[in-house]
Amino acid sequence: MDSLDDLKTRIERTISELTNIIQLLEGDIADSKKSVSLGQVKEIETAIVRFKRQGLPVPTELNELKIKLFSRHERHKERIALYQKLQENIRGFIKQEVPRRPKRTRMSGPNANRSPYRRPFNYEKPLGSKGNSNLEDYLIPVVKLMWSGCGHKEAFRKIAQKLDVRYNTVSSQCTRALDLTTGEFISQVNSKIIVDLLKRKYPDQYQKIKTELYT
Repeated sequence: MDSLDDLKTRIERTISELTNIIQLLEGDIADSKKSVSLGQVKEIETAIVRFKRQGLPVPTELNELKIKLFSRHERHKERIALYQKLQENIRGFIKQEVPRRPKRTRMSGPNANRSPYRRPFNYEKPLGSKGNSNLEDYLIPVVKLMWSGCGHKEAFRKIAQKLDVRYNTVSSQCTRALDLTTGEFISQVNSKIIVDLLKRKYPDQYQKIKTELYT
């Protein structure tokens, strides 16, 4: 059996490798999306049909371009499927029950009601959501910032500073709250599909979504 130090090293190495893989996949998906357009493939198919109806030979370059674009589109779908498979397996690991730590024995005596753990003099209370609205305070501002040209990290950071919360709080409100990965959230914001998702998620705030995000 591996020693504890060896186990820690393996865990850290696994986390690092997973992080690198996720970043690589997200980058590949973003890059391939820019060069993939199923609409272009359909336009080329329409042009080919038009040539055939007119009794004209279909240019070789047109057929080759169709095959090339269609191949890119299929590879893009494979990347997304691979990314989703990885995310699903990670979620499966997380759902497994985590062993609970044994309860500490309570102290008895004159100081029994006082906490046995003394906080350092410079202790700062962790920042939380502070009662902010998921839709109005997090999602809509982040989406608008990203539409204005900010990257998702910059948008998360700006909202975190504005609301005086942690960066991870903003990230979680924009991804986990919608059951999305970071990559899925970015993709939906860029394609503006996020608006339809928000309408389904918050049907009672349709007017707010329409006012803020409809162009």
